[in-house]
Amino acid sequence: MLTAAGHKVVISSDIAEGIDALHGVRPLVALVHCDDLLRGDGVARLLLAQGGALLAYHSDDADAPALPFRLKRATLAELSLPLERHRLLALVRYVESRARAAGRASADGDSDTPEADAR
Repeated sequence: MLTAAGHKVVISSDIAEGIDALHGVRPLVALVHCDDLLRGDGVARLLLAQGGALLAYHSDDADAPALPFRLKRATLAELSLPLERHRLLALVRYVESRARAAGRASADGDSDTPEADAR
């Protein structure tokens, strides 16, 4: 869905793999499964672009684990996917426009930093 909307997307099975796949580029948005956030595998290494946002998600068919306060505070939103996929797209657009308004995106409107979906 994000690719169809014109966003660059990197998909990985965990945070560490996603960081490696980005080859040093800091993503504007990182979409990370709640279980990976709770495990903490690589969360400390996850560096976002200036003005970027961390989004947490869980499957709507599973019981959502409660994120601790420190993780809730670090995330822009917690989504239930695929149910809230339109909300995801709206949040990515919001972060992108916020970065563009702050002068952090290129002049052609395309961000130099891809969104990452680390699961």
